[in-house]
Amino acid sequence: MKLCCNILIVCCCLMFMFVSCNSERAETLRMVKKWTGKTIFFPKIAPEYLNDSVQQSNGEKDYKILLYVDSTGCVSCKLKLFIWIANIEEMGSKVDFLFYFFPKHKAPFLEYLRNEGLNIPVYIDDADSLNKINKLPKKHSFQCFLLDKNNTVLAIGNPATNFKIWGLYKKIITGKPTERQVLTTVEAEQTEIVIKDLQTGKPSEAVFRLKNTGSNPLAIMRVESSCGCTVPEWEKQPVAAGKTTEIKVKITPEKREYFHKTVTVHCNTEGGRIVLNIKGSVEK
Repeated sequence: MKLCCNILIVCCCLMFMFVSCNSERAETLRMVKKWTGKTIFFPKIAPEYLNDSVQQSNGEKDYKILLYVDSTGCVSCKLKLFIWIANIEEMGSKVDFLFYFFPKHKAPFLEYLRNEGLNIPVYIDDADSLNKINKLPKKHSFQCFLLDKNNTVLAIGNPATNFKIWGLYKKIITGKPTERQVLTTVEAEQTEIVIKDLQTGKPSEAVFRLKNTGSNPLAIMRVESSCGCTVPEWEKQPVAAGKTTEIKVKITPEKREYFHKTVTVHCNTEGGRIVLNIKGSVEK
């Protein structure tokens, strides 16, 4: 009980740092108070193995991250699978990742996960049982939980929609305080790229160049996109002072529309992030 109370205090303090307006703060605080210390109950659903190399955990890890995704809206946009794949690579040895999905069409959805390279078992919840049993929050940003080995909620929030939530999860899991960052300055060659001849289902690429104009190394902690149809790649090593690095973004439009997506680079600058824009018109 004492552990849950301490975690609740930490979560509340950090959550206030993560949101910008009063209404968002109030909603976040309400969710933290409501869910911290609750027990999540799991329906009996057999896991789906996406490839032969996937092995299910023995369940002995001290922490679990539960993600629930329903079938409403753009699933790939909500899921942001490339972020989760990076999270799994970083913390997979310490945490069980439990992904529960309620898709409209099972077969193509599993194929999508397989093609994107997800390498953990997933749970296809055809009856939406996890949601119904636990009465999960309706907002996608609150449909992710950090649990202990007894399925007690330690923290709530989706790292794929808020980069700093991942820092909170890691702080609880490792018990280590967040390291103080040494800052630098960055200059973007361009913060907006317009791509011509965008087509649905056809990949295109945008390349942004960032120069480290400060005296300390540039560390890019995370790059997030506003949609699953834009997948960024970047150099994971620090960028020396005076050097330039590239953010390559693969764009695969899903429908005909005016295309405007953002890519947010989280790095050790004063503002903590750089927002890049990709625009264009998907004609066919």
